[in-house]
Amino acid sequence: MASDVRILNANVEVDEEHDDLVIRGTIDQATLKYIKLDWYQREQGFSDRHINNIVAGYILGNKVADITIGMRGKRYTETKDGYTLHDRCYCMDGGQRLYAAGMAVQERKDLRITLGAKVFLNTTEEFENEMFCRLGTTQVRIAASVLLRNRKKKSTAANTLVQMNNVEAFALKSRVAWDQDPTRGDLISGFGLARVAGSLHAHKGGALRSTKLIDLADALDGLVTIIGQENLRTNLIRFFDTIDKVWNVRGLSGGRDEQRPHMNLDFLCLLARLFSAYSEFWDGKERHEFNCMDKYARKLKGFQVGAYLRAPTKLPRDALYEILRKRLALQPIFEADAAGTAAQ
Repeated sequence: MASDVRILNANVEVDEEHDDLVIRGTIDQATLKYIKLDWYQREQGFSDRHINNIVAGYILGNKVADITIGMRGKRYTETKDGYTLHDRCYCMDGGQRLYAAGMAVQERKDLRITLGAKVFLNTTEEFENEMFCRLGTTQVRIAASVLLRNRKKKSTAANTLVQMNNVEAFALKSRVAWDQDPTRGDLISGFGLARVAGSLHAHKGGALRSTKLIDLADALDGLVTIIGQENLRTNLIRFFDTIDKVWNVRGLSGGRDEQRPHMNLDFLCLLARLFSAYSEFWDGKERHEFNCMDKYARKLKGFQVGAYLRAPTKLPRDALYEILRKRLALQPIFEADAAGTAAQ
């Protein structure tokens, strides 16, 4: 078929890690365009700087690492110079190298490139996504937001966080970066939003204050089991509504020169942690529903976040935590005691 992918100078071998048959060889550059990129890849493009570097490498004849392909089927034909793949092929690792190869050939029509490939047969979308997340750290490290986003089909919490970009009432609607590189206008990364969500619900225990992706993601799934998707969504809306009332979120442009110290992730997590520790910010005995009353928002008005985050006057987190606690006129408590009581 016209859309078949051809692998030249190829051999069939057993991949030791997965104990699967794979085809290894060099991609016929005329068929590069038939290798697809699915949703789990970086959905809104790649870094221009990195792509340009790879294109230059192709043009200079530099060695480029092999890519990994999944064929969703097992139909292939052996030819005198390799193998022809008849089912749809998806790039699992090396999307930027594949994309750059196409750009290099467009730029130099007479350019002959060599791009190797390892092809897994009879793959599924789930297998490819898992492989992408595992292998993609070997060239350009995959952003934690992309890895979290790619859990959305299996993780209720990840799906809830990703969908916040579509929630009209959310102050950060369409401003959360879920791709490899943030775009102009993005105000927080997807993983950053997850960290805020975890800190805001830290009183529920577990690894909700963790900065490790897998630990935090699993803890958030446990949280959703306890409080439900709707409460997680509502609590994030109310938290960022508070930030918006006090310092402004919806009116931010997202430009590089814009001053917005209140959107500093460490500050957001610290404030969320403070809210988590005090029952004053939660409705009901179980403390599932966050609610920052206006009297507390008024106390935060005029608080100059930047003055406490800038060197050389930058304060340790615990000191800033205490300043915020006193400004809100909250009685000192031990967070561990508060978390233990609330998690019951």
